Amino acid sequence: MADTLKSINTTPHLCRSKVKQTALEIAAAIRPANKFSRVGMNFVERIEAKVRAAIREEVRIHPSKGKTLL
Repeated sequence: MADTLKSINTTPHLCRSKVKQTALEIAAAIRPANKFSRVGMNFVERIEAKVRAAIREEVRIHPSKGKTLL
């Protein structure tokens, strides 16, 4: 059962390695006094939730015409 839970992708809209890499790069640039070297899954899951919310909002405000989301 525990192995099954570990195999579930909790962030299907993101490339986790890129999110972590970008977060560490930004952290180094804007908070150089803090030597962050790791990114937790809670952080990545929060970013995933924000991406889903942004997609939902963009679809909601998009005009109801045509077949393509622009």
